[in-house]
Amino acid sequence: MEKLTNRVSKQEGFEDIYKEYAKPLFLYALSFLVSEEEAEDVIQEVFINFWKDDIYRQIKDEVTKTYLFRSVKNNCLNRLKKKDVLRDRLDLLREDVVEEEMMTWNDELIQEVETEIAEMPEQTRVIIQSVFFREMKYQEVADQLGISINTVKTLLKNGMRHLRERFAGRMDLFLVIALMK
Repeated sequence: MEKLTNRVSKQEGFEDIYKEYAKPLFLYALSFLVSEEEAEDVIQEVFINFWKDDIYRQIKDEVTKTYLFRSVKNNCLNRLKKKDVLRDRLDLLREDVVEEEMMTWNDELIQEVETEIAEMPEQTRVIIQSVFFREMKYQEVADQLGISINTVKTLLKNGMRHLRERFAGRMDLFLVIALMK
């Protein structure tokens, strides 16, 4: 009977702590994470460990709040680190694939595209080179050339159409041009 009474009081103590801190901890987790589901998962993990390891009975009431908030912060930071590692690995894989594809492209092929771009009207050539090779924004190109952003878009569209038509029969060049979109 004493075990049952002890267990009930243990559960009630845990429930009190949960009711008091669950909502503020959830909001704190959201300050680190983007999704509510992920924040809920963090809170659940923290409270499961808090219950499972009987931590709430081992620490003093004065440090309960600090312990829970620190646990949530650490859990969130660990999740973010894992995401960054995965994202970095994916980026490296993408870079490797692009690099391999680029190495298979023939220098003559790239030269043909560059020659065709060089023979375009000056503004069209500058716009294509600025947008695709220097990765400038349309507005930056417009400001540099002293023309409207709509003129930039129109000349870019016309230049790309010309390249697609010029190299329509060449599938490998078509891929280069498609990547320039």
